[in-house]
Amino acid sequence: MARRANAETISEGVREMLRADIFAAQWAPGTNLQIGELTKRYAASSTVVREAMVRLAGEKLLQFRPNRGFFISEYSLEELRGLGGLRCRVEEYGLTLAIERGDVDWESDLVALHHRLERTPRRDSEDPHHITAEWFVAHQGFHAKLLEACGVPLLQDFAATLGEATALYRLWTAPDQRAQSRDIEAEHRAILEATIARDAPTATKLLREHYMRTIDIIEDAEFRAASEAAPSQE
Repeated sequence: MARRANAETISEGVREMLRADIFAAQWAPGTNLQIGELTKRYAASSTVVREAMVRLAGEKLLQFRPNRGFFISEYSLEELRGLGGLRCRVEEYGLTLAIERGDVDWESDLVALHHRLERTPRRDSEDPHHITAEWFVAHQGFHAKLLEACGVPLLQDFAATLGEATALYRLWTAPDQRAQSRDIEAEHRAILEATIARDAPTATKLLREHYMRTIDIIEDAEFRAASEAAPSQE
């Protein structure tokens, strides 16, 4: 029994390390992950690594392709827009319910998480082109708390899955100029203020604009990257 518990602990540890590396943008969307390389990276057996990858595929962070292996989840721009639109619909409903049902403790927790988010550096002066891990965690926490009071765990889980799909691209396109100059702090502040004021129409409108602006930046970055990679016609 102790040996099994230890094996589960090791497996969980590898899964969390791999998950953290995915969200640290160690690999671009569409990258084929080699099990042999990951066994060295995480000092784990191929069985443990494969189990971790299967579980992350279940979370939609990896995609399994028969006879080809595991890949960092990759979506077309059309698919990303579809996922973004679906996420907006789901979270608009969830936030409306949360505003109706949330109590003062939920408000207090939301304000505290927003405070942590505002005080956490989004970019490191030594690596200004990428989002810090601390800010990413704080950002995920704030958005999760917005929906927490809705009282529908299945909705919350679905929203988290949809959010992580776009998060992979948001992190990868972080060096883009539009992403760097965006006043995302003002966007979060406006969403918080409307939520605390119990103004569901405004809060959900701001949330939708916040998410779709991210999709716009991803699309713009992908378009320009494709243009730069195209051979010159001169």
